[in-house]
Amino acid sequence: MTDGELDELRLLGEELRAVFLAERNAIAKLDHEALTLLSDSKQRIALRLAELQQTIAPSANAEAKALFEAIRIEAQATAQLAATAMKAVNTILGIPEPTGYDRRANRTGTYGPAFRNLRAF
Repeated sequence: MTDGELDELRLLGEELRAVFLAERNAIAKLDHEALTLLSDSKQRIALRLAELQQTIAPSANAEAKALFEAIRIEAQATAQLAATAMKAVNTILGIPEPTGYDRRANRTGTYGPAFRNLRAF
């Protein structure tokens, strides 16, 4: 691992952490447009990080390992906030929590009549 690769990893990590922060702010505001724009940035950074991860062995370098761990923690925090926001919106809309999963891992629940059955009402 060269110093240039480690510097690039640091820069990408900081850029991704900034995107995660902006994403958490957009989630808090329920700003769909901002989330869509941020997903493009995340995708670009993630592709470059994946390339770097193949050339850098995080287990061989403690600093690289710490950077990847920090990115993982930021990603988990963002995912948890998104899940909480989704639950809050579903509660506001009166959509109950799912009760399980089907064979395809789709959430199932008692959501009332299906839309195709609304003609009967």
